[in-house]
Amino acid sequence: MSVLTKVKPTVDTPFHIEWDWFRRNAVDGELLIREQLCAECRQAFDEGKPVEEVDWIDPDTGEVFRVDSVREAILSHCQWKPEYISPTTPLVTAVFRTLLAANNTPLSPRELAQRLVRWDAQTILAVLSRGDVKWGIMPADTP
Repeated sequence: MSVLTKVKPTVDTPFHIEWDWFRRNAVDGELLIREQLCAECRQAFDEGKPVEEVDWIDPDTGEVFRVDSVREAILSHCQWKPEYISPTTPLVTAVFRTLLAANNTPLSPRELAQRLVRWDAQTILAVLSRGDVKWGIMPADTP
């Protein structure tokens, strides 16, 4: 049963990328993440840059996270490029990229709308809660 059938999300319900969804649905999440890289980083990894565990320091909190170098490229480089989320980026892709850029910190449709000014919170909520999970984006577990 889908998480969406257990929880009726609102514009204040936090969403995140549920990594187990990829395994359960036989979707290659790592390939999907690589597709979010900017052209420069994609080329570097395609040319053999190793994928390894690295430290990434959250610039807002100073907290240190262990992430793979593909995610670190998104966190430290790709998200700052204008084309990372452009005026033509589809909504689900924009949400996925925003969650990646936030190190998968859960964000509500209201918070996503503040970052993705092209869409309002109700539109984001409608797309994320219509019943079919896209790219593992679902409500985060709440205590």
